[in-house]
Amino acid sequence: MIEVGFGCRLPAGSGPVRGHNQPNRSRWHWLRKRGNVTFVRPAEEIDDRKERFYLAIASVLRWARLFGVFPLSNITATDPDAFRFHCFSPFVVLCALSVTGGMLMTVAALVRLGRVGINAMNIAVPIFYGTCTVLNLVFVRLARGWRSFMVYWAEREEMFFARPYGAINLQRKVIGLAVCIMVSALVEHVLYVINQAYNVYQESLTCQYNITNPLKLYGSLTFRSVFQSVPYHHLIMLYLLYMTVSLTFVWTFTDLFLMLIATGIACRLGQLNKRIDSNLQTCSEAFWHEMRTHFVGLMELVERTNRFVGPLVIVSCANDMYFLCLQTLNTLEDKPFDINEWYFRYSFSFLILRTTVKLWFVADVREQSLRTHQLVQRVRSEHFTDELEILRICSGGCSVALSGMGFFSITRRIFLTMAGSILTYELVLMRFHRSSKGVGEDLPCSYTD
Repeated sequence: MIEVGFGCRLPAGSGPVRGHNQPNRSRWHWLRKRGNVTFVRPAEEIDDRKERFYLAIASVLRWARLFGVFPLSNITATDPDAFRFHCFSPFVVLCALSVTGGMLMTVAALVRLGRVGINAMNIAVPIFYGTCTVLNLVFVRLARGWRSFMVYWAEREEMFFARPYGAINLQRKVIGLAVCIMVSALVEHVLYVINQAYNVYQESLTCQYNITNPLKLYGSLTFRSVFQSVPYHHLIMLYLLYMTVSLTFVWTFTDLFLMLIATGIACRLGQLNKRIDSNLQTCSEAFWHEMRTHFVGLMELVERTNRFVGPLVIVSCANDMYFLCLQTLNTLEDKPFDINEWYFRYSFSFLILRTTVKLWFVADVREQSLRTHQLVQRVRSEHFTDELEILRICSGGCSVALSGMGFFSITRRIFLTMAGSILTYELVLMRFHRSSKGVGEDLPCSYTD
């Protein structure tokens, strides 16, 4: 197969047939095959607004700012050079409220632990608030460097908007993935609120509280560590609710963000692999030079991405692994009410699913780069050229994968590694749980209106 200039590939020795009955080439809007002919949509018909990564992910980031995450101004600009980080923008204010609240909640939770004692369960509260606050600060760092990173990204993916590459509608992939993850997270949070409200209701019945303000009762018992130190006020209550939603959102959004970053890179590698797969019989030096140039460009993009999101990868994986251990330990605990059991099942299932999907998407970058090497290995020796040999060495000798600041690379093997680590830490956590039984619990019926 060889590539021809008008947007399709024909078998070697064939040429374009012109006539009145010839179909219009522009009607092939998607990459598809018929027999031994591969049609590709011409480059001039590609809607790059649906293909550029910074425009696709902007559809998600614009809503994340409402929760105090990724406080970047002008995020929907068509030119990445127009992105700006303004220190006094409304989104930075929301971020500051979330970070400040997270720090205060972490301190309040630690003060409470110093008063009632530490066990395997209540130590998760300061860890959750502290980790989510750190994640929020990491996103502030990413927002500050997002403009230069996206300018670099746009330069590396520009080559994929020229024929014979076809359209993949990256925006649809990004939005579809974001909707699935965030809707599931919304359901999980709604179930949490219902579960917590039911627990408060049952405690009020058991302790026979004289309830004059149900909202105060809910806030005082939900944010017990705060309102044991400061008097209750509705404004404080609303602020704590927003802060909790914001920090819960950033936990889920971190995994989603890594999925989207990996999707943007893996899709480009997939486009490259499709083109190589359709031209395995060519011995054109120019073609393999172009393929090698494109692959090296993606290698450089992965390297730049690792420097940019490396800290986020480490914190995200550590956070998910800890809460997987904690929720596994929770399976041994008896749930007093059916709604507690159903909420726990959904929450644990969502955590497992989200972590698995994140690792699968991020590991796909490595899988696609290995696919490139496998395709190059299939080229017959009589078609080998110097450029092809360089591409073979690059694709096989370099590790093209997202990593956590170089400490570990995320490949499919990480599933077995994490499973072994979770088993080890679970045994330690179970021993700590048994030794701290009966410690760290508040006095029953301690609420006063």
